Amino acid sequence: MPLFLDTYPSPSRAPPTTLKAVYTGSMSAARYVHWQDGDQWLGYFEEYPDYMTQGESLEDLQENLKDLFRDLTSGQVPGVRRVAELSGP
Repeated sequence: MPLFLDTYPSPSRAPPTTLKAVYTGSMSAARYVHWQDGDQWLGYFEEYPDYMTQGESLEDLQENLKDLFRDLTSGQVPGVRRVAELSGP
């Protein structure tokens, strides 16, 4: 799977849409961003914006996102970067 540091769409792409995806297993839901670029669907998880995947259809993308999520949360991928929120006092 390719690693993309620039997760913002180019001006020629429609803005990404955030959806809620439901998974079986240890996680019940994870939010992801997706959009169509030509014949491909691209997407990444809001919590893991550096890791993007693609599919030939929206359903194919969703299956690939499930695989990506399992990889990112299994501990098999070293040095996974993720987004977090810090609240002050």
